[in-house]
This record gives sequence, C-alpha cells and structure tokens, in this order.
Amino acid sequence: MTDLSPIKQLDFNETKEALKTFLKSQDQFKDFDYEGSNLSVLLDVLSYNTYYNSYYYNMMLSEMFLDSATQRNSVLSHAKELNYLPTSKRSSAIKANISVVASNLDSNYFNIPKHTAFIGRCGNKTYNFLTDKAHTAVRSVTDDSLYTVSDVDIYEGRIIRETYNIGNTLISNPDIDTRSLEVSVNGREYTYRSDIFGVSATDRVFYLQAENDGRYSIQFGRDKFGVQPTITDLIEATYRVTSGSSANGVGSITSGNFGGSSSVVISLEHLSSGGSQAEDIESIRTFAPKALQVQERAVTKRDYETLLRSRFPNIQAISVYGGDEVIPPQFGKVIISVDVVGGEGAADYEIANFRAYLRDKTPLTIEPVFVVAKFLYVDLDVNVVYDLNLTSKSSGQIQSEVGTAIAEYQNTNLNDFNKTFRQSRLSAHIDSLDVSIVSTDIVAKPIIQYIPTLNFATSPSFSFESQLVQPYPFDVAKGFETYKPAVSTSRFTVEGSSVTAKDDGLGNIMLVTADTDVESVFKSSIGTIDYKTGAVKLSNLSVESFENNAIKFTANTVSKDIKPPKDRIIVIRGEDVTVNVMPVES
Repeated sequence: MTDLSPIKQLDFNETKEALKTFLKSQDQFKDFDYEGSNLSVLLDVLSYNTYYNSYYYNMMLSEMFLDSATQRNSVLSHAKELNYLPTSKRSSAIKANISVVASNLDSNYFNIPKHTAFIGRCGNKTYNFLTDKAHTAVRSVTDDSLYTVSDVDIYEGRIIRETYNIGNTLISNPDIDTRSLEVSVNGREYTYRSDIFGVSATDRVFYLQAENDGRYSIQFGRDKFGVQPTITDLIEATYRVTSGSSANGVGSITSGNFGGSSSVVISLEHLSSGGSQAEDIESIRTFAPKALQVQERAVTKRDYETLLRSRFPNIQAISVYGGDEVIPPQFGKVIISVDVVGGEGAADYEIANFRAYLRDKTPLTIEPVFVVAKFLYVDLDVNVVYDLNLTSKSSGQIQSEVGTAIAEYQNTNLNDFNKTFRQSRLSAHIDSLDVSIVSTDIVAKPIIQYIPTLNFATSPSFSFESQLVQPYPFDVAKGFETYKPAVSTSRFTVEGSSVTAKDDGLGNIMLVTADTDVESVFKSSIGTIDYKTGAVKLSNLSVESFENNAIKFTANTVSKDIKPPKDRIIVIRGEDVTVNVMPVES
C-alpha cells in the first residue's frame, strides 16, 4: 500500500498534492488528468474534509489541556478540576465619613441601614454605590441634631435578589461580585465556604462553582459536607452586580436624605479604588495549578502570595518574608508588604480585607503582619550621544523617545518586589531606539524618602542594603567644593537654618548649611552610616520644614545595578530623571 506520510501539515494544497501522488501510483488512476477532470473536484472535497478534520482534532486536543486551551469555558473546566474558583468582577470601594443632621430624635444613635444607596460621580459619569452592612452614627456632644460616623465602606454596584430551586442554582448575572453573595434556604442563612475542611453534614454552608459564559452556580454539600436542600425548599440569593474597574477614581459621593434626616454630608478619605474585571484566562492558567498546591492553607512564603493574589486581583506586587529577617527580629510573625494597582501601597480597608481573608488559613502560632509597601526611587542621569548624519530627528525628538523608553523599562522590568534595576539593560534599550545613537551613559543612584513629623524629635533608620562608595574623610580646610559624600539629602530646615545631610567619610552623618554661598558644617553628627551595608541611623532629628513632599536621601553605591531591599519596590519617576542629548558629526 502506498504511503500517505506527506500529509503531515494543516495545509489544503499539500493535502491535495499528497492525494494526487497516491492516486497516480495506482494502476487504475495513473492516466487521469487531475487538473481538468471531475476527479479534481472530488480531490478538493477530500482535501477539504481532511483539512477540516485535522483542524477540528487539533483544536479539540488543544482544549483538553490547561496549558494550550484558548476558550474561556475550556480553561474554566480545567480550573474546576483543580478546585480553583476564578475571581469574579470586583466592586470599586471608597471609605467615607458621614454626617447626618436629624432634629427631634430622642436617641443618641442614628442607624444607616445595610444597602443604603449613594450616587458617585467621576467626570460626567455616575455610578451607584451602597453600604455592605449597617452602620450607626453617634450624636455629637456639641450639637444634638448632628450624628457622625467614620470609616464607612461604600461599594459600587446595585443589589440583585433571585430565587432558585435545587434543580437550577445558576446565578443569572455574570457581573456579580461574589464577595457580596448571601444565600438563604427557607429563610435560614447559609455561610459561604471555599473548601470542605472541617465541614460536617449538618453545617448550613454553600459553595460556588464557575460555569460557562462567566457565570457561577451555588452548590451545596449533599448531606456529607453541608446540608443539602430538597426540591421543595426555596433558595434565595442576594448579591451585588458591579461595573468593575470603570468605577475606579470616583471622588464625589452624594445621597438623598434617609431615615428622617434633614441633610446628609459625605466626606471621602480617598478616590474609589479596587474595582477590577473578572479574572482573565492567563491569570486562571497561572494560578489554578498553584491553588491546588496551596490547598487554601498558608504555610510557605509562596502560599501567602498565591492565596492573596488569587483572591485579590488588584494586587500589583507582594513581598512575604519571616519576622526573623527584620531588625529587631519578630519571631512567630510573617511580614507581608502589598502594593495595589492605582496607588502606592494599600489602603487601610484593603489591608483589613487581606487580614480577614488569611485569618483561618494560617497556623495558630503564626501572625500575619501587614506593613505599608515602601519604595526605592532612582535618581537617573542619562547622557545620549547621537550622530547628526544618521537621522533627521532633532535633539528634542530623541530626548522624548528616551524618556518614553525609560518609562517602558520601568513598566516591563520593575513595578514589583525583588526586581533589580540593571543599567546595562536600560542602556541597551535606549541604544536600540535609533541607529543614530552612538552611546548612552547612565549614572543611577538610589533614593529613599523620609517624611518627618514636623517639630518633633525622631530617630529614623533605613538601609539601602548595598555597599556604598566611602569618600575620603571630610577635611574642613578643603571644604565641600570637591567632596563627594556617600549619602546626601535634599534641603530641610533645622533650628531655623536651611540644611542638607551628608556623611563625613568616617561613618557619621552631619548637617551642612544650604543657604549660604559656601557650605559649612552646621552639626558634626546627627547619626551614623555603615558603608558596607548602606544602613543609615539618625538620632533626635527635629525638622521644622522640608522641600517638596519628603526629604530625599540619595546614595552613591559601588554597584551600578540597584537591588532594592526586600520590602521596597524600585520606581523611576519623571521628576528624578535628567536626559541630556548631545549631537556629533561623523
């Protein structure tokens, strides 16, 4: 029998040629005109059939594996096998302080019911907001008609109520924020569980399961891992549907009068944030296998990262390390630093949500401690030389392109913990922008910002965790004109004088006058510096004012690459970047 091995690729013409070759090798068909006869039509049909079947089976086999599946429903099916629940849409949230004016009330308290509605505005768009629980405003001690309550969490969305029977528990709206789902059976409340650990047959619990088309269904324990409703039971669900990430950035919330009030005033602590779309395919593909490894328990560092990232998709960066790694050591604790999308660090209410989520997932002897995400900024001096004869671009155009390239490098290579700034890679990226660029010279220095409490003596300490270039000991006779300290700061005011801080080459931090033509030592020592580790410790520093938003401590490190401490994220800001473009002629 003739070999049909040439049919190896999903190509119509190759398949047809292979069929022709096969038929020509048969005595009964070798004299046919395959281009002009009706047999050519039959070969087209066979080729198309072969092509379609090959394509179909190839796609079908691809969808059978999580790594190669391209259809969302296929990916959800594989995630279900791994006991992974993809994250739904998330409501944007905002924290508000509410003042209610209500006269002629005998009570010292004013109740704001659960699901109280508000209207949020962002530009010319309006969004519905509501509370997720009841709050109690307390009467003012100075004004009997004024009631106030602080730190009220308000979520974007509107409430949907549905009823089901046990034969069909599919939630109809794919825009659900599953965190808000409340389920009752015949009026009795059921509690959501994400696993069956410790659940008995008599517990009133429900589970969620991802279904096709981005929807979810409510599942019960079949009288083994929770009470199973019967066909006659009435199942009720209340949940919030949301616009997701489009509601982020709302800065104005209003409300009509409620509960007998005559006026309501709402002040916000920040813009709305935390809204996100449903988890995408690539995220599910990444985290579903990891969730199976973790099994809803946080034991290793990676477990904490996986659990929090899968539950809170707005987390942009996370760093987890043991309490024994900090100074002074905090044994029995795990330190977690989180940065969320759209902000620097995480808001208090977000940290509270993180902590509540981990409460029953950590060992009894381990306490999760959340710390504010810190940042290591980079002072960047970039000098670019380009050949005038190789480009029609102006210096300004090249300068603009270099600025864009630096921002691209930041977004691609940094924006997370444990990411190192590498000068060679940034230099290569800039060199590749245009054939006219001859050379790129970069001087990068790490910056740590300190925001002091004004007119209050503090003793801050921090570390660059890199070896610094130790200068020669400062000589008063030679002055500061040629002196290059390992650490220097921006200006701030102490005891009525404008000063900067610099090291003296001997391990001390001194204050130097900054408002005179010739710099001089204002105080010989206000702290110490370790040149090997980059650790800076200040003592009893009382600052009266400072420039811009913080005091910048800029270091001169031995290494050209900048590796941040484990609790800091490297950020390149436009205000810290200087780009100089110099033309030459070849």
